[in-house]
Amino acid sequence: MTKTTKILLILLAITGVIIMGYLLKLKYASSGSSFCNLGEGLSCDSVNQSVYSEVMGIPMSGLGLLYFMGVLLAVLLKPDKQTLKAIIFLSVAFMGPSLYLSAMEFFVLKNVCILCETSKVIILAIIAVSWLSLKPEKLVSQTVAAAIILGLLMAGATYFLQSNAGPGKIYNEFAQCLSDKGYIMYGSITCASCARQRTMFGEEAFKNIKEIECDPRNPNNVAELCIAKNIKGTPTWIQEDADGKELYRFDKGFQTMEKLSEVSGCKLPD
Repeated sequence: MTKTTKILLILLAITGVIIMGYLLKLKYASSGSSFCNLGEGLSCDSVNQSVYSEVMGIPMSGLGLLYFMGVLLAVLLKPDKQTLKAIIFLSVAFMGPSLYLSAMEFFVLKNVCILCETSKVIILAIIAVSWLSLKPEKLVSQTVAAAIILGLLMAGATYFLQSNAGPGKIYNEFAQCLSDKGYIMYGSITCASCARQRTMFGEEAFKNIKEIECDPRNPNNVAELCIAKNIKGTPTWIQEDADGKELYRFDKGFQTMEKLSEVSGCKLPD
């Protein structure tokens, strides 16, 4: 491994560590990041707080952080051709679930996480730098094929695990009860806590909840109503009567199912 290759891989890995570390921090932050939210269709928070952002409770950003840290340590501790081959193999395999998440962003969430996609470009750059540095030696085609197959299997496993994750339809009746009693969530599609709230209910159940878009940067917003309602932060749950008169207001921020049930009187599923 040449000195130039080593420096390039170290810089790429450090950049990846910073990005994944930042996304992991956002995952558990109580509020989103304006830096990462660029308006309609470009929201890191919407992606980072979705059901597709983790596997078996493990954040994808956490797995990405481990990958980049692994590359960094490998280059620092053993900068040779065998390390380059291992980096290429693992990087190609890791692209499988990474590209699966991209597909979910584009076709399901209809939102793009710029930092998530930047990390994939970095992975491709790591593969390219490592590959070029192996010349004139070549990788065995069977090794490349094995990495691709492993990547596809990992993507399939991610899909299977995520398909069976989440609450399913168990909160449908609870959500309908909240709606029948006039509870409305004033939120935003680019709000991290709002995304957590939707994920908690599950996609199917949350269809029963009326949500008002308060961010003027996003489509279908009713910012004037949110101003009139004195919404200071999202999500803010408010109970209203048929005429829109406020009956009860929760403190701004994420609300647990237990709290919603206690105040509303709607029974949680057993």
